[in-house]
Amino acid sequence: MIYSPGSDNGIGSSVLLKKTIVSSTITTSAQDLSTTSLGEFLVDNVVLKTNATGLAGATNFRVLSNNAVGALPILEEAVANLGASATIDIFTASVVKQRTVLESGKKIQYLGTAAAGTGAGTITVYVHLIRRSAGASIIAV
Repeated sequence: MIYSPGSDNGIGSSVLLKKTIVSSTITTSAQDLSTTSLGEFLVDNVVLKTNATGLAGATNFRVLSNNAVGALPILEEAVANLGASATIDIFTASVVKQRTVLESGKKIQYLGTAAAGTGAGTITVYVHLIRRSAGASIIAV
């Protein structure tokens, strides 16, 4: 099958991953936010939105890739800034804000730095990806 720009799976088309995470399930080891990518994606933006409780426990909340080349962190924000009803994106993050290309065969992941998360608050992570390979696929887990 041939894909062209503007088609559902063509180069330049978008994918939006969404995952809601409970603070107490955040660990200091990387956990998968996505399946393994089939093809390359530009990570265009990451948006973090907390509920009325927000996050607690970890020092920072990090969204990263397991790419073979380049810096792994994509967005990192201080948990102190992810309290009740916060919204942060890749352009306003205070610690790391790095757009990247997710390599084929790699994943988007998340973790807490220094300590595990605590409490019942939630964070919803939205990752906006742009296909760099025709027919590229990925889904949130």
